[in-house]
Amino acid sequence: MAPPDLDDTHMNDSPISAEPARAGVAAQAEPRARLRRRPLALRLAWFTVIAVLLVEAAFVGPSMVRRRQEWLDLRVTEAELAALSATLAPGGKVDPATRSELLGLAGSEAIRVEQPGRPTITLSASGDLPSADPLDLRQETAGEAVMRTAASLLGEVSDRAFGVVSTSPLEETTVVTTVVHGQGLHQALMKHLRRFGTISLTIAIAVGALLYLALLLLLVRPMRRLTESIAAFRADPERSAPLDVAALPSRRDDEISAAARELAAMQRELRAALWRNARLAALGTAVAKVNHDLRGILSPAMLTAERLQSHADPGVKRAGDVLMRAVERATDLTRRTLDFTGEMPTALPRQRVILRLAVDEAAEQARAACPWLAVVNMVPASVCVAADRESLARVFGNLLRNAGEATARHVTVAVGTEPGDLCISVTDDGPGLPEAVRARLFRPFVAGGRRGSTGLGLAIVHDLMRAHGGDAVLLDSGAGGTHFRLTLPARLVVAATDSVAETEFRA
Repeated sequence: MAPPDLDDTHMNDSPISAEPARAGVAAQAEPRARLRRRPLALRLAWFTVIAVLLVEAAFVGPSMVRRRQEWLDLRVTEAELAALSATLAPGGKVDPATRSELLGLAGSEAIRVEQPGRPTITLSASGDLPSADPLDLRQETAGEAVMRTAASLLGEVSDRAFGVVSTSPLEETTVVTTVVHGQGLHQALMKHLRRFGTISLTIAIAVGALLYLALLLLLVRPMRRLTESIAAFRADPERSAPLDVAALPSRRDDEISAAARELAAMQRELRAALWRNARLAALGTAVAKVNHDLRGILSPAMLTAERLQSHADPGVKRAGDVLMRAVERATDLTRRTLDFTGEMPTALPRQRVILRLAVDEAAEQARAACPWLAVVNMVPASVCVAADRESLARVFGNLLRNAGEATARHVTVAVGTEPGDLCISVTDDGPGLPEAVRARLFRPFVAGGRRGSTGLGLAIVHDLMRAHGGDAVLLDSGAGGTHFRLTLPARLVVAATDSVAETEFRA
């Protein structure tokens, strides 16, 4: 049978103090902080953007060569159309204004069209083609086209004119020569490069954003839940709950879901193994607890037995009652110790307890061991709780006896008035606790500087209060005395007239 959730049973609470708990929280926060500093989805999105840009960059060269060819072919086509338009002028002569307009529309400085069996058509301000660097597209190789595209893009030929010779796109037998300036080609290539870069960057960002969202939903969030669960389990395997597979963003039967199921199963198995190992490790502490508590409980029995042996007065009956209660408490303690060493946590009996009577009973036991101790019980008789009477008596008895052993003369027990959980303050006028033991006060074998003490009294107090769902906290300790605060959940507070079934419960 699987062990119960350790969050509910508070297994081995006594060796655990607030200091390691805070360390566990810090250990959980550290991997989360690293995860926030270096999110996987964002890094993959940037990788995608860079990869898309690199792929697009591989197409820049061919795209720019193609754009150069298109621009030159357009110049040739417009040059031929401008020359043919000039032949339609009356008498075949074009006035200077019309010629300049045609050359401007064609983007050329001069045009020549050679047709087989027909006169050559020349459109130029000087009547002939001006000198320019020759560029015969009919004989241009792919390598030459790439180098000339790069030269035009870098502006190396933007200050020169060159004569483009090509076959007419309208008629294959016609050869068109047009003189164009390199600046126009440079501007066209730069415009195309900017447009190409804008489109490529937009595509890369869009693909990166979509990939980021997909990875965030399908991979990163489930992995983050797995990482946080592992970190929490590593920081405090006894208290952290196993991973809730149903709460993962991705619930499909994929690799992440399979890993989550395996992780949850591993955590449950490890928690069960830790429970069994903790029970075995607690066996030694349990034996020491029995020794400690039996000494405290049987002390009044031995004193009363001496009275019974030495005196014959009306107090004999009362002494006999005290002796009987002490023996019964010792027997009950032995039974609880055997339960404590078992594999399952001990269930506490639930009954209506008048808190003031529990304090009085503990005060009587403490005064038997420390006769000089005066206990001021300020708990109202109307305060009742549904709890284990023997456990509460042990809690108050350990606190009062510790105060008396620390040479305190007066101890005051009172109930707080703040709303919420029931708060009980135990204040003494002793010399206070050493600074070195305050942080480890509720751990076993921390004796608080008193010779002969086993250091288990406060560990038992902490353990029993946590078993009820409450807590025990040291509020202050110094030369003026020591102040402890005990808390019980508000749900355990009952009215004085309420009846509580004698059932077992786990807080």
